[in-house]
Amino acid sequence: MGNGFKERRRSRRFPTKLEGRIVPRGDAPLLECVVCDLSETGVRLALCENGELPLEFELEIPDEGARASVRVIWTNGRVVGAEFI
Repeated sequence: MGNGFKERRRSRRFPTKLEGRIVPRGDAPLLECVVCDLSETGVRLALCENGELPLEFELEIPDEGARASVRVIWTNGRVVGAEFI
């Protein structure tokens, strides 16, 4: 990589533009998001709305019929990096 940053990802990521839903545990409301990158070990999400982002949640990707448990690794408020747990 020529940008001076060391690649830390454990698996190759693939750019996507899939509709997603953050499903918190308990009775908190769903949050809509876009799955921007996807790999074997995690995802990068762009939030479509403001809301309480839990540390761990279920991620649904309705068009793919997929659901996975994830944990937030980093966020800048509108973009979230999370790993599958």
